[in-house]
Amino acid sequence: MTPPPSNVSKLNTNAPRGAAMDRSLPEPPRWRRLLHWVAAAALALPLLALIIWQRSPHLQVVTTPQLSPVVAGEFRDELSLRARVEPMRSVQLDASEAGRVEAVLAQDGDWVEVGAPLYKLHSPEQEQLLLQRSAEVAQQLANVSVQRSALVASASQNRRELAQLLAAQLQADSEYQRIAKLATGGFVSVAALEQAQRQQQLTSQLLHQARIDQRLEAETRQQSLDEMARAVRGLQRGLELLENSRDRLQQRAPIAGRLSGFQLQVGSSVRLGDRLGRIDDPTGGLQLAADVDEYYLPRLQDGQIGSSSSGTVTLAQTLPQVHDGKVRVLLRWIQGSSAPADLHPGQAVDLRLQLSAPTHALLLPDGAGVQTKLYVRQGGELQSRTVQLGRRAAGQVEVLGGLRVGDEVLISQPPSDAERFALP
Repeated sequence: MTPPPSNVSKLNTNAPRGAAMDRSLPEPPRWRRLLHWVAAAALALPLLALIIWQRSPHLQVVTTPQLSPVVAGEFRDELSLRARVEPMRSVQLDASEAGRVEAVLAQDGDWVEVGAPLYKLHSPEQEQLLLQRSAEVAQQLANVSVQRSALVASASQNRRELAQLLAAQLQADSEYQRIAKLATGGFVSVAALEQAQRQQQLTSQLLHQARIDQRLEAETRQQSLDEMARAVRGLQRGLELLENSRDRLQQRAPIAGRLSGFQLQVGSSVRLGDRLGRIDDPTGGLQLAADVDEYYLPRLQDGQIGSSSSGTVTLAQTLPQVHDGKVRVLLRWIQGSSAPADLHPGQAVDLRLQLSAPTHALLLPDGAGVQTKLYVRQGGELQSRTVQLGRRAAGQVEVLGGLRVGDEVLISQPPSDAERFALP
């Protein structure tokens, strides 16, 4: 093959190229390069935050957290109580009879003496029952009188019959003796003598039998009369009780003292056993009564000391019966001191009952969130932690383990039982 002409080869070698047209430009200012980087970062950061937010877990936020630090201090094992002043000696006034209030003879707060009338009731049912019982007693007394009259008449009749039988016996004895003498002389027959003897025996037997019958009849009548008399006495005792109950319609003061809680009004109805008030005897002294949660019942002991604005008191008695989750305790002023003169029954007194001696411990304020599983602050979160808690008293909780001084703890109620929460 024939090679191309040399002039063509030269033309191709010297043809114009694109590199010959390029030229270098000056570098942009530094501030412009920084602006580009800032713009790129501004566009990338929201995208990166969105990716991280989508990949991270969503934490529930505690909107109004109540946080408190763990502190070292003195745990005072005390129980805050709200006690009421009560008299040590008082008598409750319960209605002993039912009826309608006819008159109120004393007022609440009055000083009453023993036997002073307090109120008077009217009971139509009791009046009707009293009349009925009175009629029954009168009827039974009339029956007893009839029986006694019959007994007297029967005794009189029996005496007459006995006298006649005795006379007949004497007549038969005389007749027999006379015929016996004539029979000895042969003036009468043996048959006549036997007839006289039989007549004598008959009259004697009739007399003996009449005496036995009359005695039995008298004993029977007397027994019946005694039973009727016992029935009458029972009715009379019932009548006396009714009369006494009518007397109880007017209530009188059993002791001398101050009338308290007495709010009767004329025309109101009273049922048997209704609590109408009480009489307080100030000479017996005062005491404090308080209700304590049954949780503290095993720790209550007689002699524990309590302090109040009215002085130092001691636990005198714990009533163990539980009512609505509460037990009742009675506290009295220690020996050598007495209740202040300005205290009156019904007043309220704040006091602190010391259950044991103070000790040094880690402390937290008591709250709904202070449980064995509580939440401790870690940066901007609250993380659950199992801790060991001890005694609770006077608004404080004793921490035995799981926390250190300075740890911030959620003491309010957590929104759920999750393991972690976010703080607002």
